[in-house]
Amino acid sequence: MNAPLPEPGHVYLVGAGPGDPGLISVKGAQLLAHADLILYDEILDARLLELANEECEKLFVGKRRGKGPSQEEINELLVQHAGAGRRVVRLKGGDPYIFGRGSEEGVRLRAEGIPFEVVSGVSAASGALAYAGIPLTHRGITSTAVLVTGHEDPAKPIPSVDWALLAKLQCTLIIFMGARRIGEMADVLLQNGRSPSTPVSVIEWGTWPRQQTLVATLDNLAETSRERGLQSPAIIAIGEVVSLRDQLNWFENKPLFGRRILVTRSREQAGGLRLLLETEAAEVHCLPLLEIRAPDHWDEVDRCIRDLDRYHWVVFTSPNAVEYFMGRLRFLELDARALGGVRVAAVGRSTAENLERFGIFSDLIPAEQSQEGLVQAFADIEVAGLKFLLPGSSLGRPLLADELGRREATVERVTTYENVVPQLERSALPACLTANDLDLVIFASPSSVANFVSVLGESESRDVLDKTAIATIGPTTSGAVRDLGFEVAIQPQESTVPELVRSICHFFRSRA
Repeated sequence: MNAPLPEPGHVYLVGAGPGDPGLISVKGAQLLAHADLILYDEILDARLLELANEECEKLFVGKRRGKGPSQEEINELLVQHAGAGRRVVRLKGGDPYIFGRGSEEGVRLRAEGIPFEVVSGVSAASGALAYAGIPLTHRGITSTAVLVTGHEDPAKPIPSVDWALLAKLQCTLIIFMGARRIGEMADVLLQNGRSPSTPVSVIEWGTWPRQQTLVATLDNLAETSRERGLQSPAIIAIGEVVSLRDQLNWFENKPLFGRRILVTRSREQAGGLRLLLETEAAEVHCLPLLEIRAPDHWDEVDRCIRDLDRYHWVVFTSPNAVEYFMGRLRFLELDARALGGVRVAAVGRSTAENLERFGIFSDLIPAEQSQEGLVQAFADIEVAGLKFLLPGSSLGRPLLADELGRREATVERVTTYENVVPQLERSALPACLTANDLDLVIFASPSSVANFVSVLGESESRDVLDKTAIATIGPTTSGAVRDLGFEVAIQPQESTVPELVRSICHFFRSRA
């Protein structure tokens, strides 16, 4: 589904939705990918900005602790940059026209003769309520919903919101930006005849993994809110539809809801794992303990690729080995046919699937997805006199090469990618890690285990891992964890990301 590309000199007012990055529209995501400039607000998932191209400029125009550019200054930036011929996306939380001041920006753009378009977003009124299990309307309860701002003082002499009228309507009342005035709004509604037993819900960080939902009645709303300490961003729902939450609450019943999980994979590999964990409502934090990059020199790899017909087997021990090896094959203007005369082994299902992306189907995949499994798989194959090529990591284990060599095979190991410890400042560490407030740490390689200790230091790393459950993707990584004296709580039977996530879900369901 392809939308037209953004035009130079245009502004696109794009709604990002209430939080969950998956709620942005297809058109909104496509516009981000082709923008020259993105002006974005405070409460947005940073991963939305990753949809932009590398040349795109990103400018934060939100408010933090009341500080930030005024609306007039934002309007001026839109006019200035679009007037210079740039493709500008104004990325706003929720929907641009629902308490988003997008209409003010549109009015200014039209006055200046700047073309603009509006790409609607999922409003917190529908999105946050749906994630809390509350419908806006429900047959037999109410067919009306009213959206109001709670920003102003409801007790002032002439409020812009007619609270007395709202108190009499049998509707779902949705209040934006009302967290600081919850008590005052409840009092005005009660004084004007709304029933004290009216169900109320306050949803903080709606659609985010950190979502919290308070359910109360109108007469005890202020006291209950104070006890729970809910703060902005929050949206308030008042009405009988709140009583349906027990039946419709799906998001907070997911197996990983509220669980803080630390993923230690490289940036290149963390995305798929993070997405699956967040699909199960986990709050995921990333600490890239490995940086994967190409080797400084390709001479040895190039020589081996050009002489592939000399080998009997090529053995891939990781998905990264496949990615970099095949990338180099393409660079040399070759394709899968270069492997037509050799047999191919993959250490596990993920590595085999990566090979299949390039049209190569593995001749051998061990039952146990590890180098030990490969050793066992080759135990029944005569290897004496055969030539093996093992492309892989600069930190690759020599186990398979040593065993094949012992059985009189000729083995050549070449580095197709390097594992490097990234330089991490203390300030870059996730706050939940430094506060030791985690439910789970995930390791996907022995080197990530070693680097975790190296980055945090032995004392702090032990303090964290002593109090936190540990998951690994396979037996080799589990061995590295146990060598340090820690227990592994979760290890999937099959060393794949989907199986790892399923195992994590089962673990936390059993503890619920």
